[in-house]
Amino acid sequence: MKTPLKLTIVIAVTISVAVAAWLFVFRSEETGAVYVEVVSDNGVLKLTMMLDKTMFTTNPREPVRINLTLVNIGDQDITLTFHYNTKFDFMVWAYTQGWYGYRWSYDHIQGPVGWSANASAYPVNITLEPPEMSTFVLRPGEKISQTLTWDQLYDGSGGEAFSGSQTQLAPKGKYRVEGFAGFARWHDPWSPENPLRFFEYVSANGTLVSTVLKTPGIDISLV
Repeated sequence: MKTPLKLTIVIAVTISVAVAAWLFVFRSEETGAVYVEVVSDNGVLKLTMMLDKTMFTTNPREPVRINLTLVNIGDQDITLTFHYNTKFDFMVWAYTQGWYGYRWSYDHIQGPVGWSANASAYPVNITLEPPEMSTFVLRPGEKISQTLTWDQLYDGSGGEAFSGSQTQLAPKGKYRVEGFAGFARWHDPWSPENPLRFFEYVSANGTLVSTVLKTPGIDISLV
């Protein structure tokens, strides 16, 4: 084999390897599904959050779909009680602000001013889901699942200036999505606890557990 041909083959193989390595490193950021999970303290429930990818366009605005799944990983039936038909929630942390800029339940469950807010006062049309007791049994291995969507809207004021208006378009940048079974709350002194955000179940020893499960975060980029 002539030297130029050998050199051509070597170059072609090198390029192929480089392309394959690039795809392996970066494909998951663009198209590969990513997930995180958390297990309850007593080891009977597992909450999983999954995103199809971690990079989303801002032009056009690409919806960020968040799938949340709660599964019974114990060896006994477990009865779950929620105070709303919707059982899951998520929050979005804006790295540029150093603040949570969006909470799904704020626009769908709680309302813009508080749990008894008048939805008509919100800057955009929203319909708040009314409380409705929802009790059901999960057998070992059974699960419930729901996909919620972030439409890249958020409150741009940030910090203590949070205005409660999640109507601005989120700018390009890095964000973190955190998932919940039950409903999240703002980490601030003026956001009181509310028992309706918790879901309940009875543990194997007969203890009533009232809790919210929260996953680790998944970092995403708006580009």
